[in-house]
Amino acid sequence: GWCARARSHDMANYHSPTVIQQMIPTADMTALEQLLLGEIFDAEFDGEAVYLCTDEGPRDMLYIDADKLREGVGDPAAADTTALSQIVGQYGEEILADGEVEIDASCGWWENILQDIVHRSATLDHLSVITSYTCDKMRADGFGGMATFITASQIRAISTHETMANFIAQAVESGEIKPLG
Repeated sequence: GWCARARSHDMANYHSPTVIQQMIPTADMTALEQLLLGEIFDAEFDGEAVYLCTDEGPRDMLYIDADKLREGVGDPAAADTTALSQIVGQYGEEILADGEVEIDASCGWWENILQDIVHRSATLDHLSVITSYTCDKMRADGFGGMATFITASQIRAISTHETMANFIAQAVESGEIKPLG
């Protein structure tokens, strides 16, 4: 009845639109990386490169046909990649079966896959990822963002909350404001 509608009306929807600012040459990606990143993000192919973005947020639960996974895993170019070690290490038995494989792609998966790509690339020396945290309700915890900078050797990230904490610490240190209590 009304109570259920009222409660659902008050629920907030959080989103994290994300863009990888550089186009990624498809020649720099294995078939498995293209498959996984194309499921995690919305992949827009433009000739020989792909633009990765998502208006909801990177997907962390993937449902991929086992046949498609086997094709990607069988690609010799996938050897020694994060994508291959994650799939075989966690889902080796499941990809041998028929049907769909449910993959948990949270916890740094896509960042590490992108780092592998930068490491192998002859044209990319970094990738810049911008994420916006938004909410359909005006809630203090529903807004912010993250900047991630990926090179062959490091993944650096900072959130707007960390940036604000740095600003506050600098202002306290310089005597502009009193320590927050």
